[in-house]
Amino acid sequence: MTKEELDLTIDVKLFGSSREIIGKDIIRLKLTDQMTTVRDLRKAILELYPPLFSTKIPFAVAVNHKVVDDTTALNYLDEVALLPPISGG
Repeated sequence: MTKEELDLTIDVKLFGSSREIIGKDIIRLKLTDQMTTVRDLRKAILELYPPLFSTKIPFAVAVNHKVVDDTTALNYLDEVALLPPISGG
């Protein structure tokens, strides 16, 4: 198996302020076989889009419509979203 076959491509949907800061609705990330958790995804996003995290706004990550923690493993075809804080009343 080649290295490219081991890479995992993840599309991340963006909402609210994350979409405004990055300027896109969706970003596509290629993660290596050694980067398979939400923590690794956050790190990759930080490296590619530092303005997003310089705002100090906490973002939740949802995988397949469920908010998850940083230890959650990512798999091929997972639906991933970056969620900014939500306020309501």
